[in-house]
Amino acid sequence: MNIVIIGAGIAGISAAETIRQTNPKADVTLFSGERVYPYYRPRLPEVVAGKISPEKIQVHPEEWYREKKLEFRLGETVADVCLDNMQVRGSLGSRLVFDGMLLATGAESFFPKAAADFKLPGIFPVRTMVDAWDLNFNAKKVKKALLLGSGLLGLEIGHALTALGLETHVLERSTRILPFQTTPKSSEKLRGFLERDGMVFHLESEALSADGKERLERVTLRSGEVIETPLMVVSAGVTPNVEIAKTLGLKIDGGIRVNKHMETSVRGIYAAGDCARTPDGKGGLWSIARLEGIAAGRNLAAERPEDRVPYEPPVPSSVLKVAGHDLVASGDIDPDQKLPFAECETESFYRKVVVDRAGLLVGFTNAGTTVGNKELTRALKKTVISPETLVDLEDPDFDFKRLQEA
Repeated sequence: MNIVIIGAGIAGISAAETIRQTNPKADVTLFSGERVYPYYRPRLPEVVAGKISPEKIQVHPEEWYREKKLEFRLGETVADVCLDNMQVRGSLGSRLVFDGMLLATGAESFFPKAAADFKLPGIFPVRTMVDAWDLNFNAKKVKKALLLGSGLLGLEIGHALTALGLETHVLERSTRILPFQTTPKSSEKLRGFLERDGMVFHLESEALSADGKERLERVTLRSGEVIETPLMVVSAGVTPNVEIAKTLGLKIDGGIRVNKHMETSVRGIYAAGDCARTPDGKGGLWSIARLEGIAAGRNLAAERPEDRVPYEPPVPSSVLKVAGHDLVASGDIDPDQKLPFAECETESFYRKVVVDRAGLLVGFTNAGTTVGNKELTRALKKTVISPETLVDLEDPDFDFKRLQEA
């Protein structure tokens, strides 16, 4: 069995590991446009900050891949895939026949109009190791930076720039930072932490234009405000890489459409990670891409169709360290406050516990502390909380052992 994996991010490498565990005799070849072995992308901000060297964030050392007999084509992209004879041609001349293929092509930084229209030195995406290293080098030469977007990676990059001594401004189109992982109040609490760290936030703001003579000098906001800056980092979302999928005639819908087995609309071709769109429509996290890759790898290695297993989406959960500050959001955190909940806020943390109409614990969020996370996670979707206990959860010193008793 010959399996080709296009892309060597966490989805691709997780699939390769699973294939090797499931079918030790399969030939597995990974194409990667990057010239380095797979690394932990969430740790790129540490490279930006200069806290760690690139080789320290590799998923596995080079020897590990040789031991597992996983063949890498580093620095080589795929030029063409022919389904008629099941052959792939690499950009450096490789030609391989395959029985199954995984598209793990990831995504590219989404460039808003302001960044896309001005190809001036000083405008940076941060998706690859080269991007991070380049930003670190250039950030040391300036005193101010502008960050487009306040997602997870963006805030970590902002924290890294602040640590390098830069005055860091953050533009966010939404009414709050981390809109997909927070409630209004948990976002406000987290923003307060980050502002004390030195970040400057511009909410409900959007870049309209960026200009300069020989390099970036200023960015004009839609409001008319002008921010003088020699450096702008773009972290305003991603665009799935679906070019190969389009040439193969695969169904595209905000990503490469896959079924419950992670198989695309063409039999034998699978997709996983940031380039894929699963039936539940969830994605964009490292942990989810890893699980998708494991499911795709298991099914690619299956000898018979009936041996395949469905991908099981995880319960929505984010246990994060945002620029050094703890944040957890698990289950339904009910940002619009449509369900019964208990709220607790102190100077150092914010907590919200959500139950359904029957009192079943369905979600919680904690910002600034980890106290209660373990007990709440164990009780999630399992424990019915009485109205009296829900009221008591508003106490900053609530004893979470009571949830076990419930």
